[in-house]
Amino acid sequence: MVNWFIYFLYFLLALIFSFFLIYILGNRETSNIDNLRTQEFYSYFDGKNGKTAFYSLGNDNDEPLILIHGVSVPSYYYKNVATHLTEIGYKVYLYDHFGRGFSDRPTVKYDMSLYEEQLDDFVNYLSLEKVTLLGVSMGGAIAANYSANNQKKVKALILNVPFVGTQTITPRSFSSLPLIRDFYLRFFIIKSFITRGSRLTDDNQDPNHFISQFNIKGTQYSFNSLFKNFLQHDFLNDYTLINQNKTPVHFTYATDDEDVPLQSVLNAISLIPSAKSYSFEGGHNIINIKTEEIISLIADFKSD
Repeated sequence: MVNWFIYFLYFLLALIFSFFLIYILGNRETSNIDNLRTQEFYSYFDGKNGKTAFYSLGNDNDEPLILIHGVSVPSYYYKNVATHLTEIGYKVYLYDHFGRGFSDRPTVKYDMSLYEEQLDDFVNYLSLEKVTLLGVSMGGAIAANYSANNQKKVKALILNVPFVGTQTITPRSFSSLPLIRDFYLRFFIIKSFITRGSRLTDDNQDPNHFISQFNIKGTQYSFNSLFKNFLQHDFLNDYTLINQNKTPVHFTYATDDEDVPLQSVLNAISLIPSAKSYSFEGGHNIINIKTEEIISLIADFKSD
């Protein structure tokens, strides 16, 4: 009996060691952020939590708009969308979230307050008194939250496939199991992001930068903290406040969205009766697939 118990302990230790070894060998993070910062069209500013990367397109005299990207695809891949927005009279500013693209990966808590503070630092850095926000996916949650809490700074709110309710990208239960969450994140979630990013060639965009961002030290930490902390925010309450603020709102969403549950978006729309809302087919990436149609709707919204 004792011998079998000892054998079991050896087996258990060997299994733990194997998982640990696989985890260590699976680490992609071998580069510092400076190794990725090679694009000349980006600029940087220092905020309270680190350096934020950004760029802009359009005429300085046009109406300012800040485009806020989603959970994984950074600002680098919204240049085509931004170009179309400049054609309808916007000066477009785009930036990378902390933990993404060319921005820093600070060792902080990645919750809504961090992203709201980063956006506020950007608005203040640009000396903008009033700005239109366009949020895509997770960026929609950030834009909505900022609008709810900064009524005087936001002229209008444009939301594309906004993340509103329970995140579908990873089970909520993993947030309470750190070791399992780390393993699951490294070998399943990040791998799925990279697989999705490789499809950027379908949009005539180079996937190399997207994949390279996952090689930067601190990226997995930022995702880990995001999944643990970001879901704790009460997203729907923001839409109640936005409605009270009487901020003009424009929604575009996908009826076949594979990431954001359709009902969660419909719930948000129902809280803002005056909002303009339009549905498409084409999945979560409709802003790149249906760019001209969506920009045309935004142009009408802008002229109202």
